[in-house]
Amino acid sequence: MSGDVLISPFKGKGFTVSMLKDELRKRNLPMDGPRSTLVERLEAHDGYLTKAQKARAARKDLHVKDGDQEESAEVLSRIAELKRLRTLNNIWNSPLTILGYFAVYLIRNLRLGASVLSRRYGVTLTFVVAIAAALLAYHLDGPHQYVVQKVELEVVWLGWWVLLGIASSIGLGTGLHTFFLFLGPYIAHVTITAYRCGSLNFISRGPHGFVCPEEAGAGIVTIWTIYSKVALECFFWGAGTAIGELPPYFVARAAASAGRDDQDFLTIEKILAKNPKDRAFNERAQVFVYNLLQRLGFFGILLCASIPNPLFDLAGIICGHFSIPFHTFFGATFVGKALIKASIQSVAVIVLFSKDILDYFLRHLQQAAPSLHAIVERQLDAQVHKFSKTADGPGAGGEKLNLIPLVWNTVLFLMIGYFVSSLVESLAVQEMRRQHDADIETLRAKHGKAKPSPVS
Repeated sequence: MSGDVLISPFKGKGFTVSMLKDELRKRNLPMDGPRSTLVERLEAHDGYLTKAQKARAARKDLHVKDGDQEESAEVLSRIAELKRLRTLNNIWNSPLTILGYFAVYLIRNLRLGASVLSRRYGVTLTFVVAIAAALLAYHLDGPHQYVVQKVELEVVWLGWWVLLGIASSIGLGTGLHTFFLFLGPYIAHVTITAYRCGSLNFISRGPHGFVCPEEAGAGIVTIWTIYSKVALECFFWGAGTAIGELPPYFVARAAASAGRDDQDFLTIEKILAKNPKDRAFNERAQVFVYNLLQRLGFFGILLCASIPNPLFDLAGIICGHFSIPFHTFFGATFVGKALIKASIQSVAVIVLFSKDILDYFLRHLQQAAPSLHAIVERQLDAQVHKFSKTADGPGAGGEKLNLIPLVWNTVLFLMIGYFVSSLVESLAVQEMRRQHDADIETLRAKHGKAKPSPVS
């Protein structure tokens, strides 16, 4: 038996995950999987394993994992118990448990961030000096305060849209749909006001925003002129959605670099192992995204980012798992979301709320359902009246109750509450899984020590 086993150079610390993938690339072998799989694949190719070990490595390449068969009953029982706990615990039936894990997650990541900043003291010092200079300029009186106030207004306004964009995509599947809740209504507001005023010379923010000018300015109100007025907000919102897609990428990349299995990618491996005829519709969609990214690379990421795609988290996980360079992933994501997708969605809203389209819709609604037409027209008139009111004109008070803002604010409150609770639960479960994985590794190490030594 001992004659079949050779000393393997790949298990030493001298070989990083990236070096192992380079070796696999030279041999035209698959480069996916955790570190242990990469090592076994190289050892099987170069003849460092016994026949039984070669068979196991080959089965892993076919996404058939038989490692669980070698686990002890104690380990398997513990794995099942921890998996059941993660399934049962949620924000509604175990709020204290979820909040506890969420607090641990925050503390751990704050410590990690502080550790990274302490090692990069040059960047940290520059950042601190810049913040101190900005605060000093902000609080000192002088002629520069006019510029400071203008910059503050722009930073707060555009930063708000960036944060909304991040909130839209950072929820790992439960993001807040801020385009429909904030950006879409804002664009509709600008569009309706532009057609009502016959001009684009109005302010679109602040307490005196959306007030028709006394004298109409030069220029024609068109779809493109309206888009030019909201393009900056659309761009920064799209940039925020691109930033919000980074966590799945970094989590999967860190897991692959450390040689750990990424739970989300294991889901893809299980789907790939299924018979194509047995896959559900959502599973086929995931396989399509997986194959698209594998074949097209940058342009596959760009395509996925440029269209409304609820599976884009999967794209980030795949790119991180296969160590796609950051500039490739983020560059394609940024162009797709900030420049293409945000523009398409914004133009669609402008077209939908343009005067011609609204008139066409009301005209056909009156023919099909006169009673419903009266209600819709009344509510739209109330909104247009509200949008185009002057500072001291009608609409300042004594208006009838408008149901649209009341219903909208209620829906908005409920959706924000759901988003926050889902995000807290998602991060808490992630921390719970990390601790459970550490518990399992400790138990496996203990079980491994109890095994008899190989016969030499």
